[in-house]
Amino acid sequence: MSTMRSDSLVQREAEALIRAKVAEEIGAQLEPRTVKLPGGATMQLDGVAGEPGAETVFVEIFAHQGEMKGGQKRKVGQDAFKLVTLGRLRPGARLVLALADDGLPLSYAKQKTWFAEAVEAWGIQVVVVDISSGEREKIRAAQKTQEMVNPGETEL
Repeated sequence: MSTMRSDSLVQREAEALIRAKVAEEIGAQLEPRTVKLPGGATMQLDGVAGEPGAETVFVEIFAHQGEMKGGQKRKVGQDAFKLVTLGRLRPGARLVLALADDGLPLSYAKQKTWFAEAVEAWGIQVVVVDISSGEREKIRAAQKTQEMVNPGETEL
């Protein structure tokens, strides 16, 4: 069986679909964007609305379906930390963590976990979008064949 890196075409297509649904739900035009931070570092975001330097909405998307392992929980945590950072740098910006699975990922982000409390305390809105069963199955199939690749320290 061949393996794919964890940023597969299926995942990117799912993120585009989820981004469109989140945009519709929150009423903002979203696009993936690299945001420059005051110290000169940059951050890749799954969805951003507003003019560069004056962004009003920041969205991170977690397309994973089903049971989450440690790496997936770390990914959601890193996404939330990105949003927290942007919230501190751009007070008043809307921070959104978008999910497409109302099972375990939602439980982790919204129900009686320290992470759920942190998300709420930092003002991150958790949005769950509905995707078709066909899209869910495509993502699950891709997840089975993906080779989990440890991110380099520069991605933290």
